[in-house]
Parts: sequence; C-alpha cells; structure tokens
Amino acid sequence: MENTFNHIDELIGKYLAGEATSSEIEQVERWEKESDSNKHYVSQLKLIFDRASSIKELQQFDQDAAWNKMKVKLQKREAKTVSIKSDSRTNNGFQLNWAWRVAASIALVLGISYYFYQRNISSAINAVEVVAETKAIENVLPDGSDVFLNKKTKLLYSYDKEKQQHTVKLKGEAYFDIKHDEKKKFIIDVDGVFIRDIGTSFNVKAYPKSSKIEVVVKEGEVEFFTETDSGVFLRAGGKGVYDKQTKKFFIEQPESNVLAYKTKFFSFNDQNLESAVHELNEIYDKRIVLSDKLKNCRLTVTFNNEDIEEIARVLADTYGLTVKEKSNEIILDGAGCEK
Repeated sequence: MENTFNHIDELIGKYLAGEATSSEIEQVERWEKESDSNKHYVSQLKLIFDRASSIKELQQFDQDAAWNKMKVKLQKREAKTVSIKSDSRTNNGFQLNWAWRVAASIALVLGISYYFYQRNISSAINAVEVVAETKAIENVLPDGSDVFLNKKTKLLYSYDKEKQQHTVKLKGEAYFDIKHDEKKKFIIDVDGVFIRDIGTSFNVKAYPKSSKIEVVVKEGEVEFFTETDSGVFLRAGGKGVYDKQTKKFFIEQPESNVLAYKTKFFSFNDQNLESAVHELNEIYDKRIVLSDKLKNCRLTVTFNNEDIEEIARVLADTYGLTVKEKSNEIILDGAGCEK
C-alpha cells in the first residue's frame, strides 16, 4: 500500500509540473476519479503548487537543500519518517523522487505562506465588527473594554500589534468604558476625526447624516482632534463638538440626558414638553405623539428606567390628558397649557 501511494505521488508531481506522459496523465486522472478523498488529495497538492508558483522568490530556492534542512528538523523533533522508494528511472536526473519533492514544496510553501500571513495580520488582529440596528446593545471588545451601542450604530475594532494601538471606526453613537493600558493607545476614528483615550469612560455621537461629532466624558480624559488640528482636551463632565462644515472644535455644556439611551434615566427640569417627548422618542421603539395644544407645556420630572407606557401615563396624570394607543404610537390629547 505504501509503495502504491509513493507511486501515485510521483505521478501527481510530474502531472502538476507538466512533465507527465499521456499515459501517466490518464493514470492520475483515473485515480482521482476513484474517490472523493483522492480528488481532494490532488486538489490540495495543486493548490500548493499554484501558491508556490505565485511567489517569485520560490524559483531561487534549492528544493533538495530545503528538504534536507527540513529532514534534520523533523529528526530533531522525532517526527515519524515515511520511507519512499527511490526510482532510478526518474527523468532529468533528479536525486529525489517526486514524492520527496512534493513534501519539500509543501514544507517550503507553508513556511513562506505562514511568514507572510503572520506579517500581514500582525497589523490588524482580533478584528471585530459590532452592529446595532433596531435596538441598543452592549458588547465587550477583544481588549476587555466595554462598549454600549445606540440604535443604528456600527463599529469596527482592530488592534495593530506593531503600533501597539487599538482602533475603533465608528458610525453612530456609542459609550466606551476603556480598559486602559499605558503602553497601548486606544483611538476612536470617525472619518478622520479622532478621540484618544487617556483612562476614560466617554460617549461619542457621530451619525453620518449629522453635521456634528459630539464627545461627552464621564470619567478620565480624552483628546479630541484631527491630523491637522490639535483640537480640544476634555476632562470628566466636559463636552466637545466638532463641526464637520467649518472643521472647528468647540466646547459645550453637556445635556443632562446624553446617556439616557444606555441608562434609561431621564431628568427634565422645566423643559419644553415637545422637546422632552422628542428625547424619549429617540430611545423607545413606541412613540409618544402630542396634540398641538400641548407643545407649550413645561415638564419637570425624573424617569428611571420606566417603560414608555408608564411614562405616558405619568404625563397624562400630570396634565389631565387622554391616552389613546394606535399601532406603534401613544397619542396624548388635552386642553393644553397657557403660554
């Protein structure tokens, strides 16, 4: 059985190298059709030879020498040795039969492929995409950092080993609680506008259709900048804004409910009812709809993780309103408030 496989390996080698006779080609093709495993075996060897031929440097290697080196390594590792019968009739004066050459090619190609594979992926390992479509979600990034995504948000995380840098490309809104490492950078990239962590928990709002990118820091510090503008330095409780049109940074007072999509905690202090309902509708799937007579009402109240139906009942009790549910809406109506 061993001699049978040695023989077919020689034929496959000559077949792939284009040196097989018509009779040998027929033998290989007939053997290949005998079973799926045979077909897979030929396919794998063909793939290896194709990859080898695509690397120009491979033509400069001495396959016999490569295999001799590989044999020494294998012997040191006490690997199993497969005896292959030499054939004095091998064409072109080859010192090793084709089975050895196939093995040498496999070892050489796999070694080269592994080297370039490692080189290519070293700059972007642990790549992870996280998407929140219709509801907010929480996730843990490969570096251990926590991230909470608002609806209609997508981020792509990667780690550059050479630069020692974690990078997140963001479209939408997300809250980051970074697992800080002094030796490694953590950068949020929003189309060339950057937020760099300095031991931080912070929120980034960066929807593509918005004219602004907003950063609110809960704990720690961040740098908010571009390649051509040093931007602003933000500490806990601070808010930075980047205007996409003017390409300028400025500081604002953060809104009280900036993290409501994550916490479901709302605090309204003498706020216009229409704007308060707008904030609620941004978070919940079911919407509250106000009649025009209610838009001048003022609201002072706190909601802590209540569902939207309970919030609507509180508003109705506060202003003496009627409540009507229709499809995905809660309609509030009443006498209204004085201006």
